[in-house]
Amino acid sequence: KALSLDLVNVFLKGGGSLDPKSVKKKPHAWIPDKCWLDLVAMSQHKSFADIVESINVNEKLWRAWYDKEAPEAARVPDFEDRVNSFERMCIVKALREDRTMVAAQTYISEALGERFVESVPLNMEHTWGESTPYVPLICLLSPGADPTKLIEELAKKKKITTVGVSMGQGQEIIARRLMSVATQMGQWVLLQNTHLGLAYMAEIEVYLLKAENLHTDFRLWITAEPH
Repeated sequence: KALSLDLVNVFLKGGGSLDPKSVKKKPHAWIPDKCWLDLVAMSQHKSFADIVESINVNEKLWRAWYDKEAPEAARVPDFEDRVNSFERMCIVKALREDRTMVAAQTYISEALGERFVESVPLNMEHTWGESTPYVPLICLLSPGADPTKLIEELAKKKKITTVGVSMGQGQEIIARRLMSVATQMGQWVLLQNTHLGLAYMAEIEVYLLKAENLHTDFRLWITAEPH
């Protein structure tokens, strides 16, 4: 079933455009201000027209749902039998944004199929095989996932020297020196936590776009948190 644009906007925008002073006061202190704005915005959609009233009248049920470790898997007070998985995800995002990704996996699995949410192990060697000296390999960091060891093990297997630096204030000088040598000697450079050195990333982009005759074995590996 196709989603309506209005419903998609409820999910994407929430109450971001609302002025806190322009909406009625939240009925319960346990509801965070941002959540309240999102709920008010949701109530403007027909699927959630009475959600504010429901939370006001059935506070204990909603508070219990809100406090659950995995609310996305629990029955939604007053709405359980009348919302689909996408609408459930909207409610989860409004009140427990930290559980949105889990709810999204359920929706995607139902709408598109289980294979679209299955985790696929990264084949670092295959990734390296598709790379070139002129295009960095960027690895996004997530809790418990750090590709540094995989990169170092692959370099050892390929008998290529790896040099690196964790970015931060003043580390650009070291990074420039490593890049200067590695591009000529065919080494790998690992720049870690580059979200702490975004200005240098812009410099790297220009450098690689203008670079000529880089050593064929040179590779630039970049790790960063989503920014």
